Amino acid sequence: MSTVVYYVDTNPTEEKKRRKIVIIKQEVYKDVELHTFKRVEAAADMTAKQENAISADTTENMDGAVIARYVEYRNAQLRRKMSSILLDMESLGADDVLSLDEVFAYNLSLSTDFKDAMLRPLAEYMHRFLVWGALYDWYNQLGMRQEAAIYGSELQEIEDEINNITRVPSWAKRPLQPFGPARKIF
Repeated sequence: MSTVVYYVDTNPTEEKKRRKIVIIKQEVYKDVELHTFKRVEAAADMTAKQENAISADTTENMDGAVIARYVEYRNAQLRRKMSSILLDMESLGADDVLSLDEVFAYNLSLSTDFKDAMLRPLAEYMHRFLVWGALYDWYNQLGMRQEAAIYGSELQEIEDEINNITRVPSWAKRPLQPFGPARKIF
């Protein structure tokens, strides 16, 4: 004889609200450039050739293509990690050609409890995830492990903050369930 266990979710489907975050690609590229230029300025013992190789210059075709690809990769990661709150896009296909769009648009489906005042901080964290991720990839590919580690060490923290902002109500505010799941079992 087998036993059938039914789970009853006591939380009815909650209503969602739609919000949109737009990240301007040129601002992301500019921040990557600024950080790499500041790194070169801070170094005292580099030749002109080394400085040119380390500084990202998106006006140069090669540097621009490399940075754009790194940023696109981090955008893909961000979308995958936020998939539970992203609304479907209208496109039913995809390719690996760099997008000519000038922005990354994130159409979000958020809890009605989400405070709209948190949209701006969320956009800042998302922007920083793209920049820090691209900088990590840039320095890692150049073999500059120490510089890469600086940016890579913060990526998880940024990701956690994005999760904390979008998770409403916060898991930290819920009472603990010491004797089993929060759902009723019959």
